Amino acid sequence: MIAERSALRAAGSALRAAGSALRAAGSALRAAGSRLRAGLRSALLRRAPRIFLWTCTAASTAEIGLAGEELVARTLRRQGHGIEGRRVRTPWGELDVLARDGRGLVCVEVKTARLAPMPRIRGAARVALPDRDHPGARVDARGLERLGRIADGIARRRHLPARWEVWEVRVGPGRRRVEVRRWPAA
Repeated sequence: MIAERSALRAAGSALRAAGSALRAAGSALRAAGSRLRAGLRSALLRRAPRIFLWTCTAASTAEIGLAGEELVARTLRRQGHGIEGRRVRTPWGELDVLARDGRGLVCVEVKTARLAPMPRIRGAARVALPDRDHPGARVDARGLERLGRIADGIARRRHLPARWEVWEVRVGPGRRRVEVRRWPAA
């Protein structure tokens, strides 16, 4: 009887040790899984920003902004601009994208937003989108003044003409609609 009790105690302690080892392994797997998910998100953000905006519905505003900057940089590159830098810090402020074209340098501010779905009423006429659905409209007079200061400072420093532009990226409520355009649309 005493031998059976000691065997049961030994088996119980072995089971407790195995349980703690399993818990430790489970937490290590969860940590590895979260690191893997974070790595996949950042790779998707850099390599396929449009797909990132379609699929990652719980993306942070910083991630949405980075995806928008990537899409604008790709659009500028397709239009023949050379990308001089991204997230450029200057004494006058930070710039989202610095590009170069045949006329000089282009200081680009990017505004990205997800659009809320508009309720559809059967038989009602379509309503024009309000300004809140245009991310470029969020750049106020102070922001434009800051962009002008940055463009002037970069032009003086590099001895090249510089101008500024505001680009907007709109992610539609249908999730498959992503619009990239200069603000105001020209």
